[in-house]
Amino acid sequence: MTALSPSKSAFGTCGIVGHAGCGHANSHQGFVQDDSGGLSCVIRLLQKTFDIDLRIDSVSARTGLNGAYFEVTTKSGGIGKAFARRGITPDEARLAQQIIGAEAVNSQTLAVRCFGRILGQGAMEVPVALQTAIANASMDSFAKSFPDQFLYGEEEIEGNCGKILGTVIEAGGFPTSVLALSNASIGGIGPNEDIEGNVNLFGKKEIMHRLRLDQIPSIVIEGKVCAEPVSDEISENTFLVRGNEQDDNPIVAKCVKEAAEMLGYPVLYRPEMLKRSPDAMRGLTHENAVYIGSLAKKLDESSSALEKVQIAAELNRFCSEDLGGITFMSEEIHKVMGGVGCIPGSSCVLSLFIPREELQKVVQPTLSLEDVDRYVRICTESIPIINRNLEAASRLYSTVAEKF
Repeated sequence: MTALSPSKSAFGTCGIVGHAGCGHANSHQGFVQDDSGGLSCVIRLLQKTFDIDLRIDSVSARTGLNGAYFEVTTKSGGIGKAFARRGITPDEARLAQQIIGAEAVNSQTLAVRCFGRILGQGAMEVPVALQTAIANASMDSFAKSFPDQFLYGEEEIEGNCGKILGTVIEAGGFPTSVLALSNASIGGIGPNEDIEGNVNLFGKKEIMHRLRLDQIPSIVIEGKVCAEPVSDEISENTFLVRGNEQDDNPIVAKCVKEAAEMLGYPVLYRPEMLKRSPDAMRGLTHENAVYIGSLAKKLDESSSALEKVQIAAELNRFCSEDLGGITFMSEEIHKVMGGVGCIPGSSCVLSLFIPREELQKVVQPTLSLEDVDRYVRICTESIPIINRNLEAASRLYSTVAEKF
């Protein structure tokens, strides 16, 4: 793999896009994930292309209640800084030192290594802030080391502090546009992922346009997941390709599935998933609001300490887990882009699912470098297959996009 500078108007014939939803560890119906898989895949791909040192050199912290933050630096000079809304204790600052020397590739995995687990929606702001700092430091490393090779910017979403990094490389013998981003809310309260996937809005719009990622067939990389129905049907870690036949690009999906099969990896293709629904997010938001209202009513009617603490515990569980299914994206964007953030007709989604039994042992999935290297191999093998089917995939993209 070699680099092709976007500053010289280079662009790919197809694309690879990956994000980290900092703090998006849970969703409704028992959905649990490491949502950094997309960013991890793209960062690893770029690391192999540019041969850059992404080991974490230092983790500094401003402790206390006011203005508390983590600052992560890499051996190559990348810096990422992120605040924690309710402060950082000296012990939390000490725990964060555990990741010094680790590769700044799997941001959620490293945050979990320090704090044991991670939760969003303001439940565990310190781990989310650390994850954000790691993710931003990884991207900043490339921007600082190779400023002429990368397009670099901010999310430009109110309340967010994530970064966007894009370039063009040669992958599988073809010029390929790649983009990495962190979706991160200020204060570690995440997630707000209005520009996840290949959504071409806010700070991503111009960068994606320059790389033609708003025009070419792409692979959107997601994380390591336990969710129904797939996790209840598999007995080993399995890659899942999703590309709804009406709303996404099943040609790209079949190419990615073929690449995974060539590599001998367990893989499934579920074309019925990711169907767009204009009312899905509004309906789920209403359901969640009704449930919170029922808890408020029970609390108002309670008198014993046992009742109150049980209600408080359920409210905390619900907010830190199920509400992740509605906080990650605005309703108007969800109507068009769907639950992973895909321009209609443009792409398919690649995830790694774990069996339900595995979740019983680990509680929360975390990506390994081996997982990420498998993502990279699938993407690299997919590129020439997509290019062999590029005319059909591009034509389908145009046809589906017209409906929206």
